[in-house]
Amino acid sequence: MAKLIVSQNGEVIESRFLTESSFMIGSLPESDLCLPREGVSRNHARIKPVGNDAILEDLGSTNGTLVNGRAITRHILQNDDVIEIADMQIRYRNHKAVDGPSFDRTMIIQATENLDGNAPAQPVGAYSLATARKELRFKKGGRLGLIRPVDDTDSSREIELSEVLHLVGIPGKQLAVINSRPHGYFITHVEGIRPARLNGKSIGHEPRPLASNDTIEVGGEKLLFLLK
Repeated sequence: MAKLIVSQNGEVIESRFLTESSFMIGSLPESDLCLPREGVSRNHARIKPVGNDAILEDLGSTNGTLVNGRAITRHILQNDDVIEIADMQIRYRNHKAVDGPSFDRTMIIQATENLDGNAPAQPVGAYSLATARKELRFKKGGRLGLIRPVDDTDSSREIELSEVLHLVGIPGKQLAVINSRPHGYFITHVEGIRPARLNGKSIGHEPRPLASNDTIEVGGEKLLFLLK
């Protein structure tokens, strides 16, 4: 079971197990982890367990959330990551989340509720979800995926899927993730009332394999998936 170890200036204050489907961190007394101190927003951050993993989301806090010294908006937590909120350090312990050789987890992100309903929706095209592992390890003869707007042959607008996870769509409205696995690329619904469409049909709530020349419709944008 995943655990959070809360400390300040090197002194451990408390530890909490992640047993909730949605774990809130903030200054409010009803927060799952209450940090009533200066620099902590009322609803500061949220941790969403997904299988053996957990997604940390900053909820538009005033002073931000850091992981291992870097500001994040959304991050897949890895064993021993250190979350920094104000002057507090929160170490994430989950040995099941250690990155394996293939990163072939059955599901990294499943259909979730809107993690930040107060944030303005902004088109993101295909920004990468922060992970501990950035470079893919392709099998011999494997082909790199890429996406580009349909009917646009400008190679400068192509986005190579060179990371394990890529989000496409509009956060809070319609969002999907493209996940690379050793046996190919898959697209999965993340959030929004209506899942993205693949070749004119809804992808539903299960991972769907992608093939070259597939058309993805998400967040008001139509994308072409290609292999090279």
